[in-house]
Amino acid sequence: MLVSFKTSADWLANLGNSVHYTDDVALFSVTRRLSLKDDPTQPVVDRPSQGGDFVYDPSATLEWTGKNTLGKLLVAMDAGGYVFAEQSAFSHGLYEFRLAQTFADDSKISLHYNFVPDLFLGKNTLRQVNTQESEHDEILSNHYWSVRLDHPLTRNITVRLLGRYGLRHYNAPFQHRDTQFWTLGPHLEWAIHPGVELLLGYHYERGVADHQKAINVDDDISYVNHYASAELKLQVLEKLSAIFIFDYEKNAYTSQYVNDEHRGASENLFQGEIELLYELDKSATIKLGWQHGSRKLTSEAHSVNNNNIWLGVDYAF
Repeated sequence: MLVSFKTSADWLANLGNSVHYTDDVALFSVTRRLSLKDDPTQPVVDRPSQGGDFVYDPSATLEWTGKNTLGKLLVAMDAGGYVFAEQSAFSHGLYEFRLAQTFADDSKISLHYNFVPDLFLGKNTLRQVNTQESEHDEILSNHYWSVRLDHPLTRNITVRLLGRYGLRHYNAPFQHRDTQFWTLGPHLEWAIHPGVELLLGYHYERGVADHQKAINVDDDISYVNHYASAELKLQVLEKLSAIFIFDYEKNAYTSQYVNDEHRGASENLFQGEIELLYELDKSATIKLGWQHGSRKLTSEAHSVNNNNIWLGVDYAF
């Protein structure tokens, strides 16, 4: 549910809530955030298939817009989270700050800071050289900063160049997995004609784990990532629209440790999503969605599948 209201001519506040069901709590967050508009890469999840649960998704957004000599300025703060009904250890918050400047020619530059603290990935095994294996909770905090440059080529086509820098900080047993990552990629938005919109994008990303902390641990999750996505929005009927999304991701691990299970391995991910939006009136819209992902690690015999479904209502005032 989303409530939207203006507190003044220059302020906009949004409050929301959605309900999901997932058949894999370990993969839910990284699957839902796999998007050109969010954080498409994710930390390694070594133990998927940890059961299903209902997930509540509250959110709040506060935006301020104003005019300056350059054009239009936007400042926004977003806060939300995933609250798991039964497996509460996987609950966590999602936060973002945005600053965007739009110029007279409709080109735009925007800066984003995104923070996800204390993301629980599940139990994992720590394998140290000449030491007995031990099991620990695996938890990380994720930060990234991004800059996006938008420029309209025509009235209907806009191109975007995105750059990101990020940090993933793990808890003490897994600090050798601390990672820096860099992302670069182009996007294209095309309003084909009224009621038909297309978004295409590609990202190249390089992630490097902290080798200085990998003492007596043959575990290096450094990687090279390729991500591509296509999103099509159709106005099916006067009040009914549909969004179709297809994502592909290849994550190639670059570990040099001979005994590392990630050495020479890569993961291929295919994911599809459909969401139906039905406008009851100008202030209320019903949403129904389904998302299916299939990921296969070359070192594993079988693919891992994940399904998420959701139902909700958005209200705008």
